[in-house]
Amino acid sequence: MQLLEDRARRIDRDLLEAIQQVSQRLGYRVYLVGGAPRDLVLSGRLGDFDLVVEGEGEEFARALAEVLGGTARMHSRFGTAELKGLGERLDIATARTECYGSPAALPEVEPSPLTEDLLRRDFSVNTLAIELGEGPPYEVLDTCHALEDMKNGRLRVLHDDSFTDDPTRILRGIRFESRLGLRLDDAAERMARAAVADGAFDALSGDRLRREVFRLLEPVGSIESRLSRLGELGLLSILNPGLRLSGEDLIWIGRAATELEGLPPDTAEVEGWRLVFPVLYGSLDKRAGEETADRLSIRPEDRDWLLGSRRDLDHAIEVLRRPSSKPHEIDRVLRPLRREQIALLLALGDPPVVQWTRRWLQELRSLSLTLTGQELVDAGCAPGPSIGRALVATREARLDGSITAEGELQFALSELKSESRKAGRE
Repeated sequence: MQLLEDRARRIDRDLLEAIQQVSQRLGYRVYLVGGAPRDLVLSGRLGDFDLVVEGEGEEFARALAEVLGGTARMHSRFGTAELKGLGERLDIATARTECYGSPAALPEVEPSPLTEDLLRRDFSVNTLAIELGEGPPYEVLDTCHALEDMKNGRLRVLHDDSFTDDPTRILRGIRFESRLGLRLDDAAERMARAAVADGAFDALSGDRLRREVFRLLEPVGSIESRLSRLGELGLLSILNPGLRLSGEDLIWIGRAATELEGLPPDTAEVEGWRLVFPVLYGSLDKRAGEETADRLSIRPEDRDWLLGSRRDLDHAIEVLRRPSSKPHEIDRVLRPLRREQIALLLALGDPPVVQWTRRWLQELRSLSLTLTGQELVDAGCAPGPSIGRALVATREARLDGSITAEGELQFALSELKSESRKAGRE
């Protein structure tokens, strides 16, 4: 316990003083709970910063935001608030109990003492609390034997209906296993399997399911172990009964996650689900793929990509393996792909696929013309789409080595003249 108290001194002093100032003025007791005390014990680092207030959480949040110069966003239904504008987000909640009207429903909440608030949490390791009074020394509460569970490497739920009330806790449990090096204990694993078999996820909204699944699939740490656990606990079936992941698939995805780390940065943010789903979709037909997208309430802007991701990947593999493929054909199939798909190609281990993909990354992708559209206009060509097509054809000729930079203008003019003649004949 002393170790935890010593590590708790690492909390930012200005923030701590502001919390103590507001709590004393309002007469509230304030605790650091959940991820932060847990991470302090396991790694000595301060992770998520969540506060629980025995008092009116929204009032405390407004007062703290005023002292710190941030802004408070309230979620009155759940008695919670977010403080922003402080460099990082700070979550504040009223100490509360929860009641689930039906499985997988959002909870109804009401104020309670901290000891009851801790009992509503997902796993015992998230029940540690540090009172941020006038310490040090700080008062550390371990009412649910969290320290013992962490010492023994186990994730333990706090009541038998935990996964029925909120089945997303199973997905969070898999994340904690991977991130924290813990493991669902035997009782929790039995409950998880039973909840899945009993259809606990059926009533869960697509939005909530998608958020938790996508968080689980972030390409950090051992993504293979998380995917393997999804299969072990029967959780792939909640997305679609036809989903399968073989051992080879897991190895492929794991290697791709490693390849992804070494790829050059891009404007698009890396998203782990885009690494996993092209592989998952290899086990589904078109209808099942659409059903899976529906179950996850995939956003319209992502749906077309998702449904076509495996098709595009397979087409690229076919072109990369073809002995007759030319550099411009390689560029055509790889340029539209996202980084996650490029990583999957590199991780495939197929020599022609890997060699072409690396050559495209290192050489072909960056090839730019010295010629511009304005130069073609200055040379007497009429502005319009034909100039764009001529520039594309010219770049492809450069990729194939058919022309040099010095021959770009002449080649583009020839393309435009040829297109004009064809249009005239038609």
